[in-house]
Amino acid sequence: MTVRFDKMLIEALYREGIILFGDFRLTSGAWSPYYIDLRKVISRPRLFKRVVSHYIAALDMVEGFDVISGIETGSIPVASVVSYILDYPMIYVRKKRKEAGAGKVIEGSLNPGTRVVILEDVTTTGGSILHAVEAIRSIGGVVEYAVTFIDRMQGAVENLAEAGVELLPIYWIKDVVEALHSSGLLEDDRYAVVMEYIGDT
Repeated sequence: MTVRFDKMLIEALYREGIILFGDFRLTSGAWSPYYIDLRKVISRPRLFKRVVSHYIAALDMVEGFDVISGIETGSIPVASVVSYILDYPMIYVRKKRKEAGAGKVIEGSLNPGTRVVILEDVTTTGGSILHAVEAIRSIGGVVEYAVTFIDRMQGAVENLAEAGVELLPIYWIKDVVEALHSSGLLEDDRYAVVMEYIGDT
């Protein structure tokens, strides 16, 4: 990725409580010394605009796409705004099939052969994107690229590559943590714990 590293944006996300450090339990049940709650950014319009601009810049690295996809629920807002600005159709993939109505997994229209780029907020192992890839491909869609705002460096890139999808992280968590430490926003002890965690996962 060649999207410019915006240290001021990272600092602002930290100050707004979107990038958090402490003791957290992830969805998987595993412990983590940090948590990224990017869903909160929709309540901060100026920050949200800057985040959206990074996704748009990242999409310049994608070699052709016809539709933008979000994933329930984290990346639906950014996918909606990006698709609106760029004038591309949008779909989103549910976590599980809707029980009522038409019983869809994918909301929106998608024709066989359509090239889809998936947007995600944060990636760990890439499981949510893999679920979306499988759903899209099952009805004939083509998925070769996905963009994530922050990758936690815990296997998503490798797992998606095995599925034939190139993951494009706008930021790597290691760079985010180093930027906050160099700015004096993350104390030495906490920095050491987080960097050890990143290195071990």
